[in-house]
Amino acid sequence: MRSLILNKNGLNKIRARHKELKASDVDESIKSIPPGEWCYLKPKDSEEKWLAFLNPLIDEKFSCIHILQSIEILSVEDYISRQLKAAFEKRLQFNNYKDGCRLFYGASDGLPGLIVDLFSNALITQINTAGVDKFRNYIKIVLEEMTGKKNYFLDNKKYREKEFLPIFDSELLPDIEVLENTLRYKIRAEVIQKVGFYYDHRENRFQLMSILKRLKKMPEIGVDLFCYTGAWGINALSAGVSHCDFVDQGDFKPEVELALKLNSFADKGAFFRSDVFKFLDDSIAHHKKYDVILCDPPAFAKSHSQKDQALEGYSKLHRKVLRVASSGALIAFSSCTHYVDHVEFQKNILEASYKENKKINLVYVGIQGWDHPITTLGDKSSYIKSYFYILE
Repeated sequence: MRSLILNKNGLNKIRARHKELKASDVDESIKSIPPGEWCYLKPKDSEEKWLAFLNPLIDEKFSCIHILQSIEILSVEDYISRQLKAAFEKRLQFNNYKDGCRLFYGASDGLPGLIVDLFSNALITQINTAGVDKFRNYIKIVLEEMTGKKNYFLDNKKYREKEFLPIFDSELLPDIEVLENTLRYKIRAEVIQKVGFYYDHRENRFQLMSILKRLKKMPEIGVDLFCYTGAWGINALSAGVSHCDFVDQGDFKPEVELALKLNSFADKGAFFRSDVFKFLDDSIAHHKKYDVILCDPPAFAKSHSQKDQALEGYSKLHRKVLRVASSGALIAFSSCTHYVDHVEFQKNILEASYKENKKINLVYVGIQGWDHPITTLGDKSSYIKSYFYILE
């Protein structure tokens, strides 16, 4: 395997625990190296080495060398196999993860650009880096042998174009069956978002059930905003909430109604296909109040340059949510916007409450599920935020 010599800047970055380098961080040109080639990175006067793969087609302004581990390997296939199996074992230590979870989470599990979600009836895999894509078929074989489930690739064209990866014909996906927190969902293949299901909030949804059950008086009416398959609302109903409205501008009525039926809540929910902001405006106009409000919108910013726009969007949303909350309501404010951190998100909620002259008490702070492993809140892979408040 080829070795590349790190310059001082590259070595300092690795020792500062950076996971990506630029072409300028090594002494020699990488322009002639095939995209996705695996190599070792070494300081000039040291026996240290780090496993990595690179893509010289990526512009110099962007990171093009992915650092894996300070390790020597027998073969790339052996390394990939060990990382896949180690990730699966990591999930199996938690109850209720073996039939549904984010089985592999990119760089956090040792292979940047590889995302694998496990469902009751299938695996869905997304590959976004050249170094991993070279072993696409091998990964499929290992995953299927390891789990006993058929693997399907769901490529993201935009992500793959960034790495100059080929765009394959889309595989015919099955309707996916989900089991999370002992609750069941089924999603039609044609409306699947991301890699299928948002497992990243699973622990926050579990805590929602726990907190609701510990309230002296069970809230009666809930609303699940940006509901997708209705997972937040189904968890609330499971805890004992009497009725839940589900709101999304997407065509998810079949998913929500089937989730209600599968979990024995067929007469306890209603789906409203609507823009959430308009739904909230209509609710305010008709003096509609909710005892539980579950607000988990899609990312409001795709880049750092959109951060101010995202914060403005959150402010408008949070103020409208507070206006439809009944006295004593439990409100779950959530965010998956990577470019808005915990401090900024909580400040946004508090400023909304001040502007609406509402007093809220924080009862729970949540991060992403254990199948989306991180080391600190500052990790690049850390993006989920969930804050539960009780409105006085």
